[in-house]
Amino acid sequence: GENDSEAILAQAWPFEQLRSEDAKGFASSSASFDPMYQVLGWLTNWAVWGENDSEASESDEGNQLEEVRRAIERAEAAGVDSDCLDTLRGKLEALEREVEKELGLIVYQAVSGELAAKVRVRPTDLIARLQDDVPRESEDLCGGFTRRHFVFGSKVLDAHATFAECGIVDGDSVFLVQTPLRCRTASFDSTFASMAPESRAEPVRSTLLSPDGRLLLTVTASAEARVWSLDTGELRCELSGRVASCSVSSDGALVAGTSDDCAARVWCTETGRCLRTLLGHAKVLRSVQFSPDDAHIASASDDATASTWSVQTGSRIDTFVGHMGPVVSSEFSSDATSLLTASADGTARVWNNASGSCKQVLKGHAKPLSSATFSSDQLKALTTSIDGTVRVWQTSTGSCTVALMAENGIANAAAFSPDGQMMVIASASKSVGLFSAHSGECMFMLAGHEDFVRSAAFSPDGVLIASASYDGTVRVWCVSSGECLQILTGHTDWVRGVAFSQDGMLVASASYDGTARVWHAVTGERLQSLECNS
Repeated sequence: GENDSEAILAQAWPFEQLRSEDAKGFASSSASFDPMYQVLGWLTNWAVWGENDSEASESDEGNQLEEVRRAIERAEAAGVDSDCLDTLRGKLEALEREVEKELGLIVYQAVSGELAAKVRVRPTDLIARLQDDVPRESEDLCGGFTRRHFVFGSKVLDAHATFAECGIVDGDSVFLVQTPLRCRTASFDSTFASMAPESRAEPVRSTLLSPDGRLLLTVTASAEARVWSLDTGELRCELSGRVASCSVSSDGALVAGTSDDCAARVWCTETGRCLRTLLGHAKVLRSVQFSPDDAHIASASDDATASTWSVQTGSRIDTFVGHMGPVVSSEFSSDATSLLTASADGTARVWNNASGSCKQVLKGHAKPLSSATFSSDQLKALTTSIDGTVRVWQTSTGSCTVALMAENGIANAAAFSPDGQMMVIASASKSVGLFSAHSGECMFMLAGHEDFVRSAAFSPDGVLIASASYDGTVRVWCVSSGECLQILTGHTDWVRGVAFSQDGMLVASASYDGTARVWHAVTGERLQSLECNS
């Protein structure tokens, strides 16, 4: 009977994640409200979307396909018209072939332009596979003592990311950059020597200032996290274990972070001791964030889910299921009633934090997302993607109101101003863009850096912007005039990240020279220089 069919279909897919407008292809107005047709409409829409955006489905490693198979079986048991199911089975078979398809890549030497290798990989393989698949030259000037990096689209590829997450498709070219660790020299004095150049410091990946401005948290590329006292510049403690990305509680007492396993952890900033281990994700975590009241933590994982956790007990409160690829970030709204997630499936989602249901799917990017953030009033969301675009969305309707292409097609970072009226974009260019969040109109191009800008941030009062660049400097800008107020010099290598203190008086910078530095935002005075290497 009809009730039995609905019960079976309810098990096939959660109704709260279905929307009547997804019932395309079965579209009589009455049918769009029938649960059975909602499921069929959703499956059809998913199949068509998967064909048009193979990167999202490829990164899913077949788990979502298995769920669709089960959904079709249950719909079949419910007595759905066989012709409709035959069409869906055909689309499912095409998607299965697409997921298993290998990519053919060409790897060139970045300096000479010569062919280094032709390799075949799966979209779900890690970039690290290239280290094995691309042969080393048997004899070179470095004698084989080299560190190798792979570059695609002007970005150094993360060894722990998949080819699909990096937006690499069949036929793409990747460039090999080799950094010498040892060089051979020959001289007219009849000698031949092998010399190792001065070792390079371990890059500092990120810095975070505690809200009271008294502590600084640094994370290096080797996943070492340290807490420093800004009053004395002394090391306060080192967090136990490996730390990839992290968040500081509003009182500065706790740090939540991810590692290279499937768990998140909570540490004490006084001792560095791990207080809680948050277990439950099936794959590596990408990000964590405290709720505004520090009672909960949101996590994002490669297992295509986000979760919320109790800080006090370490237990999982809810799991947010619906993305078809790794979830790269998760963020609470200012009142903690909503959660915003960004995914490698090319979408962001707005969730009801209390019920775990999906309120809106923000769909429009052509490639995986790299970030998503709420405006302070949570009425808008700002997303960046490796498709090179930055988009602003209405969170209540899911509609895109602004779409901007970043300079040179690479959006390194984007952020709302504290009042949500403006946004700053750092791209693969020597300038920083300041835009209206309502119209997308360019208000200022903040020019002056001598190399690409890696990141930019507003001060908490929205009066200043700080930008970090590969030219080794940090610049402080006036938002109202676009004037450069300070050039903060002293780093000897690329500057990767920048952050303001809660009162806007301090700026912290993270650099590839192995140091973190703290500056006075108004005077430009360097207050601390912290050596972050072991």
